[in-house]
Amino acid sequence: MKPNLNQTAITYGIITGLIYLALTFGAWSIGSTDTFVSITGITTFIPYVIVTLIIVGIKLRKSNDNLLSFQEALKFSFLAYVIYALIEAIGNYVLYALVDPDLTAKVMEITMQKTMKMMESFGATEQQMEEAMGKVEAEPKHTSFKQIFLGLGITLIWNFVKSLLISLVIRREAKFEDQL
Repeated sequence: MKPNLNQTAITYGIITGLIYLALTFGAWSIGSTDTFVSITGITTFIPYVIVTLIIVGIKLRKSNDNLLSFQEALKFSFLAYVIYALIEAIGNYVLYALVDPDLTAKVMEITMQKTMKMMESFGATEQQMEEAMGKVEAEPKHTSFKQIFLGLGITLIWNFVKSLLISLVIRREAKFEDQL
């Protein structure tokens, strides 16, 4: 029986989205904004979505006589990423705009401090540091729906690129003997 790619993609998009929410809200609930920034910074680099989609994609391929076209692989991986990105965006809006409206300003303050330390260690001039801080200070100190929506668009573009790469890994086309 051929696997249902859409249902599997939706299921694993929800699962990875819930993992994101657990990590984000868990880090926030610890209490310290410094800890929140550190934990979210670390979890950003853990490729749990990519690993999950590769493992599930290979299982899908195996359940389909070890064949999965590039088109099917891309459909599966990108749909899962779309679901994940929607959950991520909604979760971010809820956390930053509704639950803790001051969180954006707090995170920006910590980011500015860390940026200053990093620029000093790289030997940046006083003028370069002032320019960088001026740009950060010009940013809004709250998270709006518009920012989340624009971020979602950019995230989807990046997720499509990741989906292309995942699809290259999990796909396996039928081979024809007359093509050598």
